[in-house]
Amino acid sequence: MSWGRTAPEVAQALGIHPQTARKRLRQLEELFGDRLADPRFRFEALLALRTHALRANAG
Repeated sequence: MSWGRTAPEVAQALGIHPQTARKRLRQLEELFGDRLADPRFRFEALLALRTHALRANAG
């Protein structure tokens, strides 16, 4: 589910504990299921999250 990365690698990239990374990855899988394997869905989700973050930081 982490697209070729181990939980410790994901955790290090995010600056969180490996168990926290595992939990969050499981939560994403529960929410989005097979859609996470779709590159288009991942791109659109990333775009939406970045847009949201930019708007939150702008105002």
